[in-house]
Amino acid sequence: MFVGERLRGRVEDLGDHYSVSLWLWNGMPNDGRDVSGWFLSRGTNYGLGPYSDHLGIGGTSGNTGKLIFLHGDDMKTVVAGKTEIPRWKWQHVVFVRNGDSVRVYLNGKLEIETTSIANFPSHFDRLFLGGRSDNSNNWEGRLDEIAVYRRALTKDEIETLEIE
Repeated sequence: MFVGERLRGRVEDLGDHYSVSLWLWNGMPNDGRDVSGWFLSRGTNYGLGPYSDHLGIGGTSGNTGKLIFLHGDDMKTVVAGKTEIPRWKWQHVVFVRNGDSVRVYLNGKLEIETTSIANFPSHFDRLFLGGRSDNSNNWEGRLDEIAVYRRALTKDEIETLEIE
């Protein structure tokens, strides 16, 4: 259970090809604040910069209740999903970065597909769960069954992760 704090860890040699699979349960009302909550982030501790990935759920600033992906620090470049995520219901999310290609799956279905800057510097080994790297709009809810892969998972592999 996350309530305003986040978990910070190091994953060495993550590079530009990685995937994160997790189950989430949103406890924050989708219209409770600007961004309902960031639950996955990669970047510099207490900062934002051009080399960072952030995944969350939109709030009153736009894309309310939908998955949002931000690369870097400019909220004008947010890419959003199509499906509203209900409060208090478990959802499976898989984030896949394959070089400059980014895909996000919600319950096994492709929700976000975009491109962004690749070539992360080698020292970008920080991964944040339950919050964004700059500690803004951290997650209010639960995360479970988190797995980090040092490669881009395929759609077929993601489907095998889907367990009811």
